[in-house]
Amino acid sequence: MTLDYSRFYARYHPDDPAHRNGLRLLHRRMLGPLLPLERDAPVLDVGCGRGYALQDLAELGYRNLQGVETDANQAAFARNQQLDVVHAESTETFLATRSGTYAVVLLMDVLEHVPRPAQPGFLRAIAASMRPGGRLICTVPNAASSIASYWLHNDYTHQTSFTTDSLSGLLEQCGFAEPRCTAIEFTLRPRYLFWLPTPRTVAWWLRCLVRMRQRAVYVAELGWKRGRETILTPNLLAVADKAG
Repeated sequence: MTLDYSRFYARYHPDDPAHRNGLRLLHRRMLGPLLPLERDAPVLDVGCGRGYALQDLAELGYRNLQGVETDANQAAFARNQQLDVVHAESTETFLATRSGTYAVVLLMDVLEHVPRPAQPGFLRAIAASMRPGGRLICTVPNAASSIASYWLHNDYTHQTSFTTDSLSGLLEQCGFAEPRCTAIEFTLRPRYLFWLPTPRTVAWWLRCLVRMRQRAVYVAELGWKRGRETILTPNLLAVADKAG
């Protein structure tokens, strides 16, 4: 039985102005500093879903954008937004015809959906589709987060989550050099009046308290240096260039 993933996706990414604006700001903050200055650089979004990241990159001036999506309904939605999105039964087969093509590949919230035995081949196919020195931007669920179990099992199609070590080690084995893992904050600290008891400020203070406790756990179990360096956000962001 083939699941219609678009029905699940729509629950968490509704196509309404408020959500789209929040997602647009996140993409600009997260991706903007990592993208090349050349606006004609070819960019591929693997598992692009409805194409929201492609839309947001287009608003930043990038002109050579393409997406590939294995879910037919998601791909159709993206194409209805006038985006260059290909529906492919196999991403690896799609990539095999595009060797050395892309300057940037986005792999955002996708790798965790790939069965573990297939992940190395999937990543090697992505590396082969990239230009020398091309950049991979990858986000995955963080196994070190306090909500790691919920984050992993909340999506029925998730196969795994990662730590910085497991993600970096996998990328290094699959054609990428010196992966850099950083945190992704979905929401930032309120800029003004953050001491007032609004829902947003209460959530921010609670997150601070929970992460203080989580940090103490990792320091106690892993030692001061590793415990202090462990990333605690629900997602990890990895940036890695294609190995020479």
